[in-house]
Amino acid sequence: MADRGAETTAVRIPVREPGRKQSDRIADGLRADILRRRYRPGERLPAERELATRLGVNRGSVREALKKLEQQGLVEIRRGDGAIVRHPEDASVEVVRHLLCAGDGLDRRVLEEVLDIHEMLLAGAVALTVRQLPDAALARARALVADLARPGRTPGEFHRHIGALVEITAEAGGHLVQRLFRNTFEPAVLDGVSALCPYFPGDDPGFGDAARNLDAALVARDPEAVAAGVRQLARRARQRLAQALDAYEADRARPRAVTPPAA
Repeated sequence: MADRGAETTAVRIPVREPGRKQSDRIADGLRADILRRRYRPGERLPAERELATRLGVNRGSVREALKKLEQQGLVEIRRGDGAIVRHPEDASVEVVRHLLCAGDGLDRRVLEEVLDIHEMLLAGAVALTVRQLPDAALARARALVADLARPGRTPGEFHRHIGALVEITAEAGGHLVQRLFRNTFEPAVLDGVSALCPYFPGDDPGFGDAARNLDAALVARDPEAVAAGVRQLARRARQRLAQALDAYEADRARPRAVTPPAA
């Protein structure tokens, strides 16, 4: 069971958001505690009654929140023994987005792993369907690629364009699973990019060459060249992201001025 010191600081309900159920907010707080290792694998969470009393909520909302965590693979609910914390490695892929910011700030390792998977999925998805893309879909894909390299594109716009490119190929191939994977990883990428927006360097001229290479591969409908072109474009983007991460981490490490208390 978690130590008493951890229990006094753990499990807080996030700020109320209009339209969100209380059980969702309770689940958010418990999930954050588990991912931050305030409760470790094999430990038992506080009982429903104790959580309800501590948080000032009804037991039904706590029970519903625990069910959500069980569905995500973060806890196992045992009859007569309560909710036992499972290892995050056993959790569902849905937890990835929460892992990204589970610690004190953005987790660089998690973001880089998300981008690894994102690059593989993107390159594979476009290569898989390029030969069967209808002409109209190919024209839309080429327009997106051309717009990717246009100066002034924000990081968020860049990654939304990448997501739209995947959507074009998924739609053309009728590939449901591809879309589901995109729905899982795209929000995590955008979360990470949004947090880093103030730290991104200026435009990268190399995007132009990468975009032209990808466009030529699309025109040729060459799967291997398309996959290589997508990876080249993605890696140019990751170079900028690495610079932004460096600046972000340096900023967080900088000592902050302490505001003196009001007289």
